[in-house]
Amino acid sequence: MGPRDSIDHSFVLLDGCPIGLGDVPPARATAPRAAIADELNEARMPEQRRLLIRTMLGAIGFDWLCYWRLNCVDDTITRAWYVRDYAAPGWPERYIEERYLEVDPRIAFACRREWPLVWDLDTLRQTGGDSGSAPKDPRNGSNMAQRLARLLADAHDAGMRSGITFSLASPRSAQQSVLSLSCANLSRDWISDRIVGQAYALGLALHEYLIDHAAPLVDEHDEPHGKPITPVQQRILDALTRGLSDRQIAESLRMSTHNVDYHLRLLKKRFGAANRVHLAYLAGQGELR
Repeated sequence: MGPRDSIDHSFVLLDGCPIGLGDVPPARATAPRAAIADELNEARMPEQRRLLIRTMLGAIGFDWLCYWRLNCVDDTITRAWYVRDYAAPGWPERYIEERYLEVDPRIAFACRREWPLVWDLDTLRQTGGDSGSAPKDPRNGSNMAQRLARLLADAHDAGMRSGITFSLASPRSAQQSVLSLSCANLSRDWISDRIVGQAYALGLALHEYLIDHAAPLVDEHDEPHGKPITPVQQRILDALTRGLSDRQIAESLRMSTHNVDYHLRLLKKRFGAANRVHLAYLAGQGELR
């Protein structure tokens, strides 16, 4: 069994009605990351990868990791994948059955922001606002605030009471990945900048592994050169040609240095640039569009 065959069973495909993104909770911006993908590549069996991820989660202070892969058009999710292997027992099935993707403020935040959301259930609860004025779900007329309350109650019962959620792009697709690490601590105050960096490192390692090895996560019709680079990537390239450092670019674009670094890596891979200087040269020559 090849690495791709051993991964495909882990995904749940959500199809059917498009899913509108919900409200965005208040944010607490933070930053950097490191890289630890080699160990995942060396793990040949699914059980080894699960043990490795769960060991790393525990070392950071988290219990569970949720990974979504999303097709988004404006504020609507048209298709979604969910990786089950690292989530709390029974959570993916409950999440999908209740269509919590429609009301999950962590997903809405990650799809609209370039920085991570550090959250706890009280933070997410603030997003629901006045339940009497919350919009109705057009499918069944239920109150969206009530559904958010059910999501938070279920998350509490599953031991997912605080954590960090962030999005990562793909070098070969317009799809978006959202990762959420969580634990049973009631408050988000324990999540320091150092914890955020470690969470990014683990999330990025898993993300890159899945992008390379998991067929369902890659839309074979998405050609890297068939689509223009994003406005954010164009602004990063413009700043790069002006000689700005990663930190200066991050400050000017109001995003984390991690996201700047990640977009630069995607751009170098997409255009075959050997290094940062080469990428800046190509951008200066007007060859990257």
